[in-house]
Amino acid sequence: MLVKDRKFYLRTGFFIFLFLAYLAVTLFLFHRQTVRYAGRYISDITDYLSTIQGIEVAYRFPYPVLFRTGSFFALFTTPAHGLAFAATFLNGLSVPVLKWYLDSFLEVRKYPDRSILSTLLTFSLLFVSMLFPPSYLGQYNEIGENYLYRYRGTFTPNPYHNATYLAARPFSIPAFFLFTEILGMYEKEEKWFHPKYLLFSLFLLITTMTKPSFTLILCAAAGIIMLYRLIAGRFRGIKAFFQLGIYFIPTFLVLLYQFVIVFEPDNTEAGIGFAFLKAWSTASGNIPLSLLFATAFPLTVLVLGGKDRSLSVQYRFSWQFLLVGLSTLLFLYEKGIRMPHLNFAWGYMHGLFFTYTVSLLCLAKATLNRSQPLWKLILQWGVYAAHMICGIDYFGVLLRGGLYL
Repeated sequence: MLVKDRKFYLRTGFFIFLFLAYLAVTLFLFHRQTVRYAGRYISDITDYLSTIQGIEVAYRFPYPVLFRTGSFFALFTTPAHGLAFAATFLNGLSVPVLKWYLDSFLEVRKYPDRSILSTLLTFSLLFVSMLFPPSYLGQYNEIGENYLYRYRGTFTPNPYHNATYLAARPFSIPAFFLFTEILGMYEKEEKWFHPKYLLFSLFLLITTMTKPSFTLILCAAAGIIMLYRLIAGRFRGIKAFFQLGIYFIPTFLVLLYQFVIVFEPDNTEAGIGFAFLKAWSTASGNIPLSLLFATAFPLTVLVLGGKDRSLSVQYRFSWQFLLVGLSTLLFLYEKGIRMPHLNFAWGYMHGLFFTYTVSLLCLAKATLNRSQPLWKLILQWGVYAAHMICGIDYFGVLLRGGLYL
């Protein structure tokens, strides 16, 4: 009994130590971003700070969760510190939420010794990034002719320069996994009220009010899947379709409000345009290579490993989500001054994060169950390690005040 208790405290202490270290290092980063320390640490948080201070900026942000949280913390300190605390707090919530889901899928309650593995995988998922040439590692120069672009046009599952993306993640994670559970059951349900539907609706709504980019992709992917199933079943599931569909209504209303605020009807220069690669081509001269650098790990798992049977729904939906996010980036853009910002890349980046997460779970389970040849496992873990090395290097650039591009 004492040995079991000692192991439990060791596992718990290990998680708490890494969690506190993560909070400390992200608070350091977000604080320096809010105050633009030494004129560096460029990020989107500068406009967010102006917004909570009541200073007019060029863009409107009709998603209040981060801003209201920052305003609350600012009651006890300066607005800059308040916003840094808010970003750290909301982003930090992702850690126990993600750990809970990884514990569940890795059956940590049944196999307690897997807890440390779950902890390591949790934190690794918060640092993985796109790949870039090995010669970039440890190198950084200021923007100019020989600037080493890592992020630009390739994108990452962990954009630490965008606080609203990070703030939405503790709500988007349960929304994603709840919906994958619902996908496997909603056609068999007979009730209009279901606690799981309600919980999903709540998390989706909060995510939308933090940053709507995740919601746009999930709703599009969900709509395509549900309509396909409805038509394939010759409309026999029409009742189940509406039983689930009504739980999207609160989010749709918020999205409509946000659309009207962001794309003002009297602003002819604003709006959404449709053209193949018009926006993305401004940031990348080799889009197939950018795609490969961003998705190398999940592609490797797809080709060599495939899905774990217990994660088949989650695995399939993560790829469906990613493909819908990729489609919006390929074909849609914002008109006017926002076009070079590639704001339709945010949904794609959410897709990257969830595809990495589920692919990593599949790989971890295949390793634990020894269900694949050793050479396949080594190759997949090797690609993931490359993403981790690049991610830590990229995060180090941001910590030193380097440009996120």
